[in-house]
Amino acid sequence: MHRRSVWLGWLILGCPSSGSATGTEADTTGGEIVTATSGGTSGGGGGEGGSTGAGSSGEASEGSDGSSGDSGGVALPCDAPANTPGGPDPFGGCWPDAKRTGIPAGTTLTEYDGDCTITQDGAEIDAKTVTCDPLVVRAADVRITRTKINGSVLVEAPGMGYSFAISDSEIDAGPVQGTDDDSGIGKSDFTATRVDVYGGKRGVWCEFACSVTDSWIHDQAPDPTGTAHESAVRMGDGSTIEHNSILCNAPDFPPDAGCSADLTGYGDFAPIQNNTIHRNLFMATTGGACAYGGSSGDDGSKPYGDQANHIVFEENVFQRGRGGQCGYYFPITDFDETRPGNQWIANVWDDGTPLPPAN
Repeated sequence: MHRRSVWLGWLILGCPSSGSATGTEADTTGGEIVTATSGGTSGGGGGEGGSTGAGSSGEASEGSDGSSGDSGGVALPCDAPANTPGGPDPFGGCWPDAKRTGIPAGTTLTEYDGDCTITQDGAEIDAKTVTCDPLVVRAADVRITRTKINGSVLVEAPGMGYSFAISDSEIDAGPVQGTDDDSGIGKSDFTATRVDVYGGKRGVWCEFACSVTDSWIHDQAPDPTGTAHESAVRMGDGSTIEHNSILCNAPDFPPDAGCSADLTGYGDFAPIQNNTIHRNLFMATTGGACAYGGSSGDDGSKPYGDQANHIVFEENVFQRGRGGQCGYYFPITDFDETRPGNQWIANVWDDGTPLPPAN
């Protein structure tokens, strides 16, 4: 559900940054040395505000091994309020933020001079600045590490035998381009670990067979044309979304642009199915809801809206935000517990109060 709203307040307060989250300094070899991270306007501040810790401290997060280290492997203490990026999670670690994702400090980056379409199986890109929009993967087992991408990276369609893994990297997806592929990372057969993603229409599109872990997804680009329905993550078929800080905070522009939710999934072209959403921080959003459950259009308005199945939300934390609902209207919408394999397990508000599902 997209919320149309007056955007004058946004103009007064100023646009959220979709810009660089990485400071650099020149080195003597002509590269750049990553020195600091800022994480955009919502950084470790918790968007519209989480409150005190949720639930019990429990065991370490399965997604991040429970450490509070940064992407370079150096242990960092939690340094923000509970249930905000950089603050304690309920599982013995810290929620991802700019310090715990992205390019490890001290990494020297040099310009990528390869092709913007990768066709060599097993290709590796490490410690590069890549300016490709998009960087298209048409090869198997491509690895991208410690790299800044100005643009996006994607496998165009499933079933082609192509795949990539990206970790300890930063993606600036740039302005909204008005295409459905306008995501920082997409669309199928990839894994993303400890990635800082911002800009674009959405941060990540897991259309098919994807995993996103320990990442910080935030600050989508504004769309002054009033067209784009934005989100942080969109799920399709076969997504594993594990221990991320997820925020859609793009500003509203009339008549129809702005956030739908932190996490979306629509049954327009295929059933939303086989998705596990585990131990994530859903941050208070400018959208109508913090998460969609896959059954949007189950009244017949979408061809596959009534076919959602095997969608599991487990041990996620939802910030209440200023309005108390995480989203403008709901924390979760279009989740149907009666569909085969759908489960809603131990999800809570950011103060530890149990959160029931909604349809």
